[in-house]
Amino acid sequence: MSEKTPEAIWSECLSEARTVLPPSTFDAWLTDSAFDSQEGDAFTVRFSNMFKARWAKDHYGELLQGALRDAAGRPELTLVCTGPPAPPPEAARPHASQTAPAYGDVRMTYLHPSYTFERFVAGPSNELAYAGARAVAMDPGKHSHNPFFIYGGVGLGKTHLIQAIAHEIRRADPGKVFWYVSSEQFTQLVVSMIRNGSTMDFRRQYRDVDILLMDDVQFLAGKETTVNEFFHRFNELYQRGSQIVLTSDHAPAEIEGLEERLISRFQSGLVVDIRPPEYETRLAILELKARESEGFIPPEVLQYIATSIRSNVRQLEGAVHRLTATSRLKRLPIDLELARSVLADTLGASVRAPSLGQIAAAVAESFGISPAQLRGQHRRREILVPRQAAMLLMRELTNTPLSEIGDFFSGRDHSTVLNSIERIGKLSADDPALKRRIAEIRSKFTS
Repeated sequence: MSEKTPEAIWSECLSEARTVLPPSTFDAWLTDSAFDSQEGDAFTVRFSNMFKARWAKDHYGELLQGALRDAAGRPELTLVCTGPPAPPPEAARPHASQTAPAYGDVRMTYLHPSYTFERFVAGPSNELAYAGARAVAMDPGKHSHNPFFIYGGVGLGKTHLIQAIAHEIRRADPGKVFWYVSSEQFTQLVVSMIRNGSTMDFRRQYRDVDILLMDDVQFLAGKETTVNEFFHRFNELYQRGSQIVLTSDHAPAEIEGLEERLISRFQSGLVVDIRPPEYETRLAILELKARESEGFIPPEVLQYIATSIRSNVRQLEGAVHRLTATSRLKRLPIDLELARSVLADTLGASVRAPSLGQIAAAVAESFGISPAQLRGQHRRREILVPRQAAMLLMRELTNTPLSEIGDFFSGRDHSTVLNSIERIGKLSADDPALKRRIAEIRSKFTS
């Protein structure tokens, strides 16, 4: 039997992605990708532009790389996503006077169809950013939130929020003109402007822009000409009342090498941060992604993933995509065993849950009792409630069978544990202080 060609391998990867991703998402980001080259363990795929290449790698890289390794039978392969080929040498390029720079082709008008407010899961870690984005979308250009600056780590939802703003504004007023671009793409445009001597054409593109959205402004630092162009375009748009929305991995004043005049401009509006999501928000995100995947993922599996992946929303989404794809391709049920296997492959290491003893110690400390009292036979309320809370957390954080949890608590049976978990759930729903205490204990293991 002949070995698969690289083209056939990538075709298999796309077929797998097509079964997992919504058709609109697949068509928007993956359909025009193709195998480019392979050197050693690097398998390079080319996209129609670098924006798509980066997006595919950032958002679907785990799914695609897993499919690549499965299709090729080579677990060491690494997926590399790249954009169009390098431009031809100067001699082969048309003279600048023959064709005007196609800035209309560069203006970013494509938005991810699922990056809307309706599909953004808001929680304590991002509620201020979410509220600010909503305010911008309802009243763009208002002085109190212009510019709107969101900062935070990788994969926490910054791009989702700024695209949600564009979606909402376009829905309310389809005539609004927006430009969505990364700082790197803006730099490339400036380089093209200099090379082609087309300064006026470049600047003319901004005259009708109502909303400018730029990702990763930290990469402007140190690029003098690019910074100068952006500074003047920023001022022109701001004075016209156009809305400016920016993202970065750091707060304005913390971006190393950024000019003071830009820092001042960025801080003149509304600056908000997004932090890593807490357990409840991670679980809500997973439940949303599970519904969208159109496959049943048991609650204990979602709880396991929410406990295992703590700092990156993108990894949460990737885990669901990978888990669903693996289940369909290998015709395996989605259970804890499959989830552990997929997560170990995705994260590059096995994920350890806290022990029952660690959870019991944390609960006992919080409620001011001893671990021995917690595990004993006393049924006083001041012992019973902490014991029920411990059982609930053990079920959530370790996915240990109920019978084993019962054995840990002096040999209680399966039904007793289940009844205790149901009771503490009802008690905490009616008692905010108890609910908050349980959440604080949980955060010790999930934050």
